[in-house]
Parts: sequence; structure tokens; C-alpha cells
Amino acid sequence: MSLGLVIVGEGHAAVLERGGQFRSVLGPGRHFVLPFADRVRARLDLRDQILSAPPRPVEAGDGHEVLIGFEVVFAITDPRLATYEISAPALAIEQLTRTALRQEAGLTTAERAVTAPGDLHRTVWTVLHDTTGRWGITTKELQLTVSPPAAPTTPSTAQEWY
Repeated sequence: MSLGLVIVGEGHAAVLERGGQFRSVLGPGRHFVLPFADRVRARLDLRDQILSAPPRPVEAGDGHEVLIGFEVVFAITDPRLATYEISAPALAIEQLTRTALRQEAGLTTAERAVTAPGDLHRTVWTVLHDTTGRWGITTKELQLTVSPPAAPTTPSTAQEWY
């Protein structure tokens, strides 16, 4: 910000504060603000964002591990809430998704998680959609990849798994 001019790009928003208090949300365009009194607290991208995580081992309720990865498509709908409710939206969504996946996978068997991932998807989607709504974020899509771990090397463990 120089000379009281704030330029906000298309598809972005800026949260403006005066004296440390929320003042307004600036949309795309040029905005004149009071120099030294107003400051931009955050600049946010309002377009769809994709957050993907590679498959990681998660322990199922029966003690076996499954590999679960995910991809979440989200968009910020309320810049004020996204600024003041959480500090890093992408990190918060990733941690929330991982926690919900671990919790839900712990309630099912590894075989069921691999053969019917729809149950995991429904529960995690509900948690994600409800929680991110309070943060001023809309979750648009969730894709899960659930697979068994690499094939066991010894025949005895192979018989246990299958």
C-alpha cells in the first residue's frame, strides 16, 4: 500500500483493518484508504483451490493399515471469516481431513475401507462441509483414494491380511 491506494486483483479480496479492528472487505479494483491508519490484514484468493495429499498409512479398527490419500476442492466465500476464524485455510482443511479420515478408518476394518470407500467419503465429507462452512469456506469436492498397503513379503502375513 503506497499513498493510500490498494489494488485488488480479479478473483481476490483484501481484508482491511483500521486500528487493529475489522473495517471492510475490498473486492477487485482500486481502493483509496487512509495511509498509516488503514492496513490490509490479508489478501485472499476467492477462486477454486485444490488441496491434494498423497496416500499415507492409516490404521483401521482391526489393526491393519490402509493407504489413504485425498484431494479437496474448496473456495473462500467469506473473506472476513476466513481471516479471523483460522490462520491458514489450506492447512486447516488438510488437518481436519486427515483427522476425520483417521477417526473414521479406526471404526471400520481395513477390508471394508478398501472395498467400500463410500462410507469413509460420506462421513469425512459431512465433517468437512459442516466445519469449513463456519470458517467462511465452501468445500466443493472430495476425492479419496483408498488402497491396501504393499503386498506382504511372507506367506503367513499374506494369509492374515486376506
